[in-house]
Amino acid sequence: MKRPLLRLDQIQPPVMPATRVRLQALLDQATTRTPHLQDVLLGDPGAVLAVFRELERVRPGAGEQATDVAHAVSLIGMDRFRRLLGSLSDLGAAQPAPAAGTGLTAAYGQAAHAACYAAALAGRQGATRPTELVTAAVLHQPAVLALWLLDPDAAQRASYATHDGVALETAFSAELGEPLAKANRRLAERWALPSLARQAMDGHGDHDPRRQAVRLAERIAAATAVGWYGEQTLQVNAQLADFLGIDDDRACSWMHCAAVDAARELAGIGYPLTGFTLLQPPGDVEEEDDEDIPLMGQVRRRPPAGPATGAPEAPTPPASSAAADLNGRMAGLMRRIRHEAGAARVVFAMLNRERSRLRTRLALGGAADDRLRHLDLDLAQQNLFSLLMQKPQSVWLNADNAARYQRYLPGGLRNAVAPGGAFLMSLFVGDRPLGLIYGDGGHLDDQGYRQFRTLCKEAVDALTAGSASAPKAAPIPQTLPS
Repeated sequence: MKRPLLRLDQIQPPVMPATRVRLQALLDQATTRTPHLQDVLLGDPGAVLAVFRELERVRPGAGEQATDVAHAVSLIGMDRFRRLLGSLSDLGAAQPAPAAGTGLTAAYGQAAHAACYAAALAGRQGATRPTELVTAAVLHQPAVLALWLLDPDAAQRASYATHDGVALETAFSAELGEPLAKANRRLAERWALPSLARQAMDGHGDHDPRRQAVRLAERIAAATAVGWYGEQTLQVNAQLADFLGIDDDRACSWMHCAAVDAARELAGIGYPLTGFTLLQPPGDVEEEDDEDIPLMGQVRRRPPAGPATGAPEAPTPPASSAAADLNGRMAGLMRRIRHEAGAARVVFAMLNRERSRLRTRLALGGAADDRLRHLDLDLAQQNLFSLLMQKPQSVWLNADNAARYQRYLPGGLRNAVAPGGAFLMSLFVGDRPLGLIYGDGGHLDDQGYRQFRTLCKEAVDALTAGSASAPKAAPIPQTLPS
């Protein structure tokens, strides 16, 4: 049975409390510019929906002229916008999220992430009128938001299904009683959403890179909201690689960077931030709240079928279990290196499939623009990193051996190493090279170096034991001469 989504005409979509505070602060200034308001509005789909609905109410048909939310605000007028903001309820009061990673808050966050990814894609492609793409992306799934407002239980069932691997389109279509795309188009027409938003919903125009970017941004947001190592994320990574004209590894790196940038952009609003789950081990994590790995954005926890027996949980699907185990193992290793070996900045760099390049996969500590956070080394060139990857071995760069090893550092990294030196160790699973762990900053000493080697060896042993294809245990790593 078709859900009465048009009843939403009688419901004002709520806004995130942080959105109200930020908008009010801008409105309280002596001069308020609509682009500044737009920067805040695009992080809140409820607020953007409210603006376009108000525009249709006061100026019917004007939505055809509005290309982005800043244009819509200017057509409404600042006085009406002030009154509109005062009439909107806060999301927390309207409908608290029923579980971590689900609920209307998470749905809003997913739309806001889509907006961030659209902005990144627009920047990468040099698109004209980028805010038009961003506005279309944040409004791409109005029927999902409508279902959360009108029937939270139905929306919750659909959300649970997506976390169990069901495609978002399939899960929400089942609860809506009609195809999700059709419901989206119906609401977009009713609410007079901007033309690009409606065009991107119709499923046509695959030759149009602007529509493609909007749809791809939403798919990235939907897939990564469920998890980084599932089948949906692998599929969207392939789509991204094709869209950008790059290989899968670079597409994955681009997506990780975009997610971290989105997390910074959306921090403080109250959304689950998928960029912060990149280093989060799978499953329940009950460890210290590290500032680099916030425990948020987790999906629901299934209650046990009976009393706890200590039996292991059911394994994750084979397509994603290896990646998830590696991610969890390395995240735990990096945390322990920071806390037990004295390093303040820790980087895990991993070989690509061809074993021709070494690229940063995970990073803790340091500044966002650190060269080591964006490592991409050609192993055909002889340097310290390529030498380390020839066999299991480690080195402690320090004042005593700086002159010996300085010339082996890639030119762009010679000034990136912390003044106090660095620990490095290559990682092999069985006899197969995996990557390299790097740690610097903080207080490095002999005891810390020994603990660094011990922790890396323990992690490699665990990965080797869990690899059915590993022919033998990892060799004992050597230490390069000082």
